[in-house]
Amino acid sequence: MNRYRLLTLAAVLWSSALYAQPADTLHIAVELRSQTELMKSADTRTRVDALHRVWNLALEAPDSENKIRAIRMIVDPVNSSSDQIRMPAVFALAEIANSSKDPAVKIVAIHALRGPIGSGQVPIRDVAIDAINNITANARKSEIALAAVILLHEPLESSNNGVRIPAINATVNAIVGSDNSAAAEQAIQYLLDGPMAAQAAIGGMELRMMAIHAIERIGMDSADSRVKTKAMVALEAGATRGSFEPEAKQRAKEAATRIQSALQ
Repeated sequence: MNRYRLLTLAAVLWSSALYAQPADTLHIAVELRSQTELMKSADTRTRVDALHRVWNLALEAPDSENKIRAIRMIVDPVNSSSDQIRMPAVFALAEIANSSKDPAVKIVAIHALRGPIGSGQVPIRDVAIDAINNITANARKSEIALAAVILLHEPLESSNNGVRIPAINATVNAIVGSDNSAAAEQAIQYLLDGPMAAQAAIGGMELRMMAIHAIERIGMDSADSRVKTKAMVALEAGATRGSFEPEAKQRAKEAATRIQSALQ
């Protein structure tokens, strides 16, 4: 009988522990759902209040499901055409992503930045690029590097150096330390096809030097010989490209030589 009672007590305690956490997550889920329509309100005060409620609920949430639910709700204000609406929403996405160690939460947040990244306005694009920097700096990069690199492809192709130079820097930040060869190779290709191939007269040298530096950093950081070889070949192509300034050609040549030495 005593043994039976002990087993019963253990079962009760186990059940209490099991259901204590879901009660919290359920409460947050209900609160989030209550803000769904308010997030889409045409009234600015209502919409802003809802955003900050969802933001705080997501930070309090102990589970990934509620954080992802909040991120998906915030996509609406993130895609607003108004900076005073979308900029705080971008900051919210980055903070929510960094409140979790789950790469799935971070990847959903990165994907949610697609709207501002592709916007026609430089300020919000730079804010979104900085958010990607923020997210990749607070994560196991190996699991999210490729998602970040793919999203940064569009700004790397921009004709505005105020967008593509920050995008180059963010691409390097996403890759270095990630030990993700697929992401590193993709990043080198994007840099080769975009900034390295740009024909810009004004700011062209600055852009090319940044791209050369980025490819060198990625090549030197990787332990994969395929990544190093791809980086070296890309830099050697730059060293002989007719549109490159003599200084850029020399810089590319030196970077290629450095990577080649690391391969030996």
